[in-house]
Amino acid sequence: MDKNQVFLEMKKYYGQTGRVMDPHVFQSHFSGSVTAQEATLGILLFDQYLDSEVRLHGSSK
Repeated sequence: MDKNQVFLEMKKYYGQTGRVMDPHVFQSHFSGSVTAQEATLGILLFDQYLDSEVRLHGSSK
């Protein structure tokens, strides 16, 4: 699994639940299928996505 797949899975989870994956869900979802580097890069991509969503739509809180 690469950073883009991590990003897409996190985005999918966010779209389905309206929440960001907590560390336990992340670990159980990706454990053994992604390197630490790819996981970190995927998280950074997701962070950028969330930043752009806030800029476009404002904060939900």
